Amino acid sequence: MTNTFGLFWDVDGTMAETEGDGHRRAFNAAFAERGLPWHWSMACYGQLLRISGGEERLRHWLATDPPGAPGDQAGQRAMAAELQERKQVHYGRIVAAGGLAPRPGVVRLIQAAAAAGWQQWIVTTSRRRAVEALLSTQPFQPLASAFCGWVCGDDVIRKKPDPQAYVMALRQSGLGPRQVVALEDSPHGLEAVCRAGLRCLVTPSRITVNRKFTGAAAVVDHLGDGPQQPATVVLGPALGSQAHVDLAYLQGLLPGGQPPPVSPRSGS
Repeated sequence: MTNTFGLFWDVDGTMAETEGDGHRRAFNAAFAERGLPWHWSMACYGQLLRISGGEERLRHWLATDPPGAPGDQAGQRAMAAELQERKQVHYGRIVAAGGLAPRPGVVRLIQAAAAAGWQQWIVTTSRRRAVEALLSTQPFQPLASAFCGWVCGDDVIRKKPDPQAYVMALRQSGLGPRQVVALEDSPHGLEAVCRAGLRCLVTPSRITVNRKFTGAAAVVDHLGDGPQQPATVVLGPALGSQAHVDLAYLQGLLPGGQPPPVSPRSGS
């Protein structure tokens, strides 16, 4: 076990609002391209996000027998695979057009952790291709070198809420569970973190903001970025006077850490 700390990053919804503004739009573009009469609204997509993985999400949708869907399982699997591939193409175009910006504080915290020698890993159920598309654009591209490695949906058999991706990241990093804080935005991601024995800081996305996050070490509306974008604690220890999540705050969430006083707004 090393003496450093680790920060494990989910991507979709955590680093950027990719779910509603990216993946959902890309799915709808794939449907339109195929001439299918489907359009996933934000509310509909929020429900579908309870299914981890894009192709798995499509299979679930097709099983509900929407107009134009094949009636047999083999046909549904084939259509889901085809639509997922086209969706990835459209997602890449949306990302390349600069439509997805980092959420508040993401760039700041990644840079601070890198400067302090923290190990940072991407742990996501998204395909590597989608992560590459996002991290190849500004202002994400300069951050890519801060990550020691990626564990993506292509690398695991079981996706979140199964802890397999986090267990794999722990093994590859050489870190112990007591050294790592994971950042997530969804209940499924939180469950995966907890089942891997890690502490989790949740920053809900626009789609997951009204969900419950039982078991989180802390929940903040976002990471905070300067006096113009202060973070607000929903659950857990109070932030310092700087009103953003910093490395000291993250260390305080770890076992044996010295967390700040509990926020008056905390539900803990």
